[in-house]
This record gives sequence, structure tokens and C-alpha cells, in this order.
Amino acid sequence: MRVPRIVVRKSAFELSVSTEDGRTVFPVAIGSNPDGADKQAVGDCRTPEGVFEVESVEDSSDWERDGRRAYGPWFIRLRCPPWEGIGIHGTDEPGTVGTRATLGCVRMRNDDLLQLVPRVAVGARIEIVP
Repeated sequence: MRVPRIVVRKSAFELSVSTEDGRTVFPVAIGSNPDGADKQAVGDCRTPEGVFEVESVEDSSDWERDGRRAYGPWFIRLRCPPWEGIGIHGTDEPGTVGTRATLGCVRMRNDDLLQLVPRVAVGARIEIVP
């Protein structure tokens, strides 16, 4: 089986996984900055655009932010210099999926993330487009 093509379309709030067997589309949340533009500075709440490599797939089930387990079961860490800490992860707020709601990461419903993780390996390419 060939490597799946994974594309995040920010304007459509979707992540698609394409293989020879077809295409699966999942809804996502992106950076909360209302302009929806490419990331320009640390803290600008924008999701970066480009082709990035999966650096690691980490168990984030017990990670906390502001006293909550906000990242869901997995964190797919992307290598996207100069930015650090950008990834695809789950959420404890599934109602925010389909909106601009993150600090810059791509957020998915936990059940959808559980379907994505087996299809992703370290070194895989993730394309994020406007």
C-alpha cells in the first residue's frame, strides 16, 4: 500500500486522507485568528501553511492545559520550522471542530483522530493549504 496523501484545507475546515482505496474527510478546527492567514509570529493563533513532516506521534491522553485534558488521545507533532509545538490532536471540546478555535494546531474530534493515527507514520507528509 502506498503512503496516504493527507491535506488540511483551512478554508473548508477539513482534513482529507487519500489512498488508492478512496478519500476520507474529517472536520477540523484551525487557528482562532479571524484572518485565517498563514502563521507569521509566535502567539498569532494562526495555523501554518506548507508541506510538513510528521516528527512524532505521541500519547497525549494525560496532557493538561489550564487544568484540563485538552489534547485528546494523540498528538501528531509536525516539523514546521521555525514554529514549534504545532500538531494535529484531539480535543475535550468537540463542539469547536469546524471553527477557528486553536492556538495554531489542527484539532479533530477524538473518534476521528483515532481513525487517522493508524494511517500516519513518522516522516509522513502533511500538507496544510489555505
